[in-house]
Order: sequence, then structure tokens, then C-alpha cells
Amino acid sequence: MAYQALYRRLRPQRFEDVAGQDHIIRTLRNQIENNRINHAYLFCGTRGTGKTTTAKIFARAINCVGEGAKPCNSCDVCTSIMQGRNVNVIEIDAASNNGVDNVRDIIEEVKYPPTDCRYKVYIIDEVHMLSSGAFNALLKTLEEPPEYVVFILATTDPQKMPVTVLSRCQRFDFHRIDKDTMVKVLKDYMAEEGADVADDAIEYIAEISDGAMRDALSILDQCISFYTDSRVTLERVTEITGSADRSVFFELTDAMNNNDGGRCMDIIDRVVLQGRDISRFTADMIMHLRNILLAVSTQGDTKALDYSKAYVDKLRLQGASVGYDYALSLISSFSELANSIKFSANPRILLEVCVLKGCSPTTSYDLGSVDKRLKNIEKQMAEGIPARAPEVSAPPSSMEIRAQAEKPEESEKPAVIEKAVPEDIKKVIAGWNKFVKGIDAKIIKSVVSVLTRPAYLEDGFLTLVTANNGALHVMENHMDEIKKQLEKHFEKQFDINVMTEEKYNKRHAEKYGAKDPELKSFTKEDYVKVLGDIVEFED
Repeated sequence: MAYQALYRRLRPQRFEDVAGQDHIIRTLRNQIENNRINHAYLFCGTRGTGKTTTAKIFARAINCVGEGAKPCNSCDVCTSIMQGRNVNVIEIDAASNNGVDNVRDIIEEVKYPPTDCRYKVYIIDEVHMLSSGAFNALLKTLEEPPEYVVFILATTDPQKMPVTVLSRCQRFDFHRIDKDTMVKVLKDYMAEEGADVADDAIEYIAEISDGAMRDALSILDQCISFYTDSRVTLERVTEITGSADRSVFFELTDAMNNNDGGRCMDIIDRVVLQGRDISRFTADMIMHLRNILLAVSTQGDTKALDYSKAYVDKLRLQGASVGYDYALSLISSFSELANSIKFSANPRILLEVCVLKGCSPTTSYDLGSVDKRLKNIEKQMAEGIPARAPEVSAPPSSMEIRAQAEKPEESEKPAVIEKAVPEDIKKVIAGWNKFVKGIDAKIIKSVVSVLTRPAYLEDGFLTLVTANNGALHVMENHMDEIKKQLEKHFEKQFDINVMTEEKYNKRHAEKYGAKDPELKSFTKEDYVKVLGDIVEFED
């Protein structure tokens, strides 16, 4: 007999063997026991979750004539259906039979009752592929078929189906199989097969299968075939799937966090030379960053981090160094990369650019990138920033020397900067835009220009109102520089209070009985200038 793929040979044959779909199996069993068989079912869910398998089991169960639990899989009816020679259970692939003529054939066939079964069952796989004409032709028969006909429609994309069809079916949503259930089932299967597969290899396969049992069995089948008569380890699974070892993602994240572009390029070069798939590597990197984000955001054990304690502790340690905002920024960058790779002829270059951008996020103004740049500045200050080389000017000409000699000497007077008064604060508010144009630092200028407004709340203080806590954080970290810029431009010393717009409005209402009518509110355009088009606003 020809070799049969593992996922076909190990396909469940009884309801109790279907993994991870207890809510569906219980309902179908109760309907069979209470003789409440519906005329049309819709099985929805992602690939490899058991839709077609459950449909076949259900078709045998409602026609089984054996004793005991249904289906018995031993009576003549069950045997003929399992062998595919029973004419009363018809399986149709809607991807290749999606026209009106194919549906007309079904309409003609349902007129004839089953020969040796109780029900005539039509299993239509990938039903969303039917044309609109085919759906319309099927509607009447689907709504009022003969009492001996049962339709089971299976689809991975129910959104593409007409509402008129959905309303005529009992809908069952198949869930992705959770990791623990899949690991247990795979271990049982490997014990039945007599295959030597390491536990961490099975856990990794369950993780990358994204809840699809068929995908997991296909990967296992490939690994067992390649490493015949030898143990299947985690390293060997990563070689087969084109994935990278988890340590690589820790190394790359540390290199980006430490602004080490050279080390990042060495890591990528090593990954590419090992033949790893860049698209798979990017997806795994996003998952690693997601795990860091959860490790930073959650305390204690959580189902979302279903890994070993040693691995979670390592994630928390790296997360403490990386930080929430920077991890969030990296996830956004690598998610954009994952979409771009699909259409790129050279994905390696896109990966390198994305990683170098993560090392030095100078072009982005999201909170994570700004926070990273601030940390870089603080690190340079702690290490000591090298002094800038003095500018060498050309020697003065003889005419300039003579003019300088003839110029009368003026006694140097120390510049005295007076304390600002409320009238000066009003001048700051009036000349704010002109002041912003003279700021040199890009980070401060971007925040001051569009996310900060000057206001007057109480005597002697210039109040700077920020749009959010992120802008407030930037202002507080650069307050000395902002004060110097104000003194230079307005020739006055200012006492400054910084607060968010929400807090300012509350304080102003408490002091004056209403919000400040002169404070310009922050608009959508202000946020877009700094954060880009990724921001979504509610109307």
C-alpha cells in the first residue's frame, strides 16, 4: 500500500478524538441522541482545526446502524463511508465546482432518497468559493430540502458568504487548538508511531502551527522522514522549518537596544548564511517582541506567556532593559517589514534597514523612538560627550585690523537678564510661533511646535500646556535647554510650570470658573505631524 501522510493516517475517526472543539462535539452528540438533526450546518474556522473531519464523523454518526456510541465505525454503513464508496455521502470541493451547473446537479440529485442510509449528506468544502449565481441557485434547496437531506458547509472565510445563506444554517465556529492540548495530542500520536521526538521540539512545533493540527502533523511528518532512525530535536526542527533559535532574537534585541549596528549586521548575516527564511525570521522576531511586551506589562503567571519559567524570566530581564515604549515601537517597525517583505525581491535589505532603524530611531516621532533617543543622550552624557573641535577662521585682513584699531574702546557691561513679569508672559504667548522657529534641537522643536501651547494661569509663572504625558516627559527632560532658549529669545528669566491640557483646563476652571478660551486646542493635524498616519481618531 502507498505511503499515506501522517495527518491523513491519524485523522480522528470518533467524536472523542477531535481535539480542542468540545463545545461543538457536545452539541452535535446531543442532537444525534435526541434526534434533533438540522438540515443545514455551517462549520467555520481556520485551516487544520477539524471542520472536514468533524463533518465526516457526523455524516457517519447520523447514518450508523451499529450498536453503542455513534459512529461505531464497524457496521456496513460506517465502513462504506470511511472507504469512500457510499453514494449517500457526497463530498464536494467548491473551489473547483463553483458554478451554477454544479449546484443544479445537486438540486437534481436531492430528489432521490438514500438507498441504504437514513440521510443523504452533502459536505461542501470551501463553500465561500461558490459564485453568487451558485449561491442563489442553492438558496431554496438549502432552506427547504427533503427530510432525508443534510447539508454541511465548511469554510475558512464566512465573511464572503451571503447573509441569506448564513441565516439558513446552524453555525459552528471552530477554535484554534490551544498549545497545551496540541502538545498532549502530538505526544500521544508520536507514542503510537514509535517516533523519538524531543518534548521541546513538539512544543515548538505546536507554537509555530498557530492552532492548526494539520500543520503540526505535516511538520512532524517531514522531520521524521528526514531524520529517520534518529531523535528529532529542537535544533533539527528549526533547520527543517527555516526558523532560527530563540537565542538569536535575544541577541538581536540586545544589539538594537545598545545601538550596535555592526553586531546586528553580523547576526543577520549569520541567519541568512544558515539558510533561514527571512519572512519566518521576521514573524518569529515579532512574536519575541510581543513576549517582551507582555513580560513587561504583566505580573505573575499568565496564559498569554505559556512558556517555561526560565524563558519567561529571561524575557522579563530583557524587558526591564528594553522598556515598554521601545518594544512597542519595534513591534510596529517589524510589522511593517512583514508586510513589505511579501512584495520585495531582496528582503534581506529591508530587514537590515529595519534593524538599523531600531538601533538609531532618528526618523520617527512615536513615544518609543523619542524615549530611545533620550536614553541614548543620557548614556552619552554619562560616558562624557567629546568636545566639538574649535572652528578655524581665516586671519583678518589689513583693512579689518586698521578698522578695529580705529574703533573706540567700549567698556564691557555684564548682561543683566531681568525676571519676567505677567506682561512678558503675554509677549511669549503672542510670539510663540516665532520663538519655535529659532529652536535648533529637532526633538524639542517637534514637540514644542505642535504638542505644546503657552498659557497664563497664575502670577509669575509661564505655563506650558502639553497634549499628553509623552510630550510632558520630553519637556521635563529638556527643561534647562528650553529655559535657555526662552532667555535668549525674550531676554527674560521665566519660572515655568508644565502640565497636560487636561490638568490645565481643570486648574483654570477651579481658579477662574471656566476653561481658558484663549488656549488653542490640540487638533488631529497636530498629532499627525508628530506621530504620522498610524494614529486613528474617533469622530
